[in-house]
Amino acid sequence: MPPAKSAGKHVALLRRGVLLLIAGGFGCSSAAEPWLGSTLPIVPDGYTAADPVDRPAESADELFAWAQQAAQSGAAADAFRLATEALLADPDHPEARRVLSYERSDGQWMTPYQARQHRRGYRWDGRFGWVRADELSRYEAGERRVGRRWVDAATADRARSDILDGWAVRTDRFVVQSNHSIQAATRLAAELEALHQAWRNAFAGYLYSESDLRDLFFEGQRPARPARPMRVFHHRDKAGYTAHLRRRQPRIAETLGIYFDDAREAHFYHSGAEADASLLRATLYHEAAHQMFAENGPGRVGAGRDTNFWLVEGVACYFEMLSPVDGRAGFTLCHPAQGRLPSAVAKGPVMPLERLAGLGMTDLQRVEDLPGAYAQAAGVVTMLMHGEQADRAALVDTLREVYSRSDRPTELAEQTGRSWRTLEEQYLAFLANLSP
Repeated sequence: MPPAKSAGKHVALLRRGVLLLIAGGFGCSSAAEPWLGSTLPIVPDGYTAADPVDRPAESADELFAWAQQAAQSGAAADAFRLATEALLADPDHPEARRVLSYERSDGQWMTPYQARQHRRGYRWDGRFGWVRADELSRYEAGERRVGRRWVDAATADRARSDILDGWAVRTDRFVVQSNHSIQAATRLAAELEALHQAWRNAFAGYLYSESDLRDLFFEGQRPARPARPMRVFHHRDKAGYTAHLRRRQPRIAETLGIYFDDAREAHFYHSGAEADASLLRATLYHEAAHQMFAENGPGRVGAGRDTNFWLVEGVACYFEMLSPVDGRAGFTLCHPAQGRLPSAVAKGPVMPLERLAGLGMTDLQRVEDLPGAYAQAAGVVTMLMHGEQADRAALVDTLREVYSRSDRPTELAEQTGRSWRTLEEQYLAFLANLSP
């Protein structure tokens, strides 16, 4: 769970699906005119919006050939982003569909779970989740199925008032349980599926080894992935969220969301009209990032418990910068009202990197300027993600070691092949480029 963060300008850019750091600094407009910048595209797949954010000028075959070249060189994230762009150029490109885990069913491209549900007679509806086609009109009329009975929506919501018996909406990678409404569970499940696409495209090297990439892009074999969906609980309001979780986390009332890696559960609550929607979304993406790293790839319980907890939090803070593009399938990576980079620029480093890297979870939480430490962690992660390919690879390799709990306090320095002093000098130069 992240500490409070400050609002300010973002400075990350995307171009042609590859993260870039533009030399000489960035510009963002004022908060009154949010800078949406370039976008991180995802594939419209039933859960997400029907329209892509952009269509590339290159052909799908050309983009997929570049994706294979990237895969052959071990640049997993670039390979997946280029495969995504290939599908934006041609939604029927079979090789790109296969690589991104789609299959043909009933004449449509679907995710594996979507295809399974279609075979069972269910169709995805953006309001009600999976429903049978002949029952959709009843849902639209305000009826809900509870067990074998049809009742009105209010009665159904009362029957689902306990979070442990709430509405459950399953997608390929998530199952969202909500005691607010089936509509809220459906919206959240769809947003998390979209976020997972963005996470996979940015951190594919965390999920796939070089041999996995060869199998996937050249041999037509899909590496095994976790079969169990990630569990997310969506509480009707903050009072219910607090009451349900107080025994597990005494300071739960101070949070907007939380992920328990030992129980493999994320918890959030429904925002009221007075809530700061951007802050709640940033928290959602932060905790979802914790969950995705912990429950995929080499994830093990207790990552960062003894050392390098700054990277566990820093990469989650990085995801706070994502903002969905309204009505389209994609995200922006820069918005002036989100993120910790402005705080990182204003504060500068709050401690030497070597000391920060040596802190485990408990020690980091005791740091006097905890928001400043989180801002520094977010800034270093952003610097590496938006640097050279070797920097991104070093960060991902470090995260693999951290989440497999085989890391050392010196892991990042060893993976980058640089001294802590050199990394600190690089970070100061990065911050200088971000200064207005």
